[in-house]
Amino acid sequence: MKIKHTVIKNEDVEKHLNELERVQMLRLLNKVRVGRASEGKQAVNTYLIVNTDEVYATDVVQILKDNGHWGPTHDPNQTEFRFEGDTMELP
Repeated sequence: MKIKHTVIKNEDVEKHLNELERVQMLRLLNKVRVGRASEGKQAVNTYLIVNTDEVYATDVVQILKDNGHWGPTHDPNQTEFRFEGDTMELP
């Protein structure tokens, strides 16, 4: 599966970035928003996020597989994981 999205928990932003870094991040996110709008896309999307350590994560993966939204891929710029039984393992 190719990782298409980057998720950063808001709490982690507040905890680990200083004020200047938060302003810079907001500036970059705004640039992406404006760019999407200029392409005629919805500027901001809403997504469902499932942590891989949740007990129901494998059920969600199966739903994605059943609908053709899950499968192997290789991208050297992305972290990939594998299933070991019912557990997703990062390299």
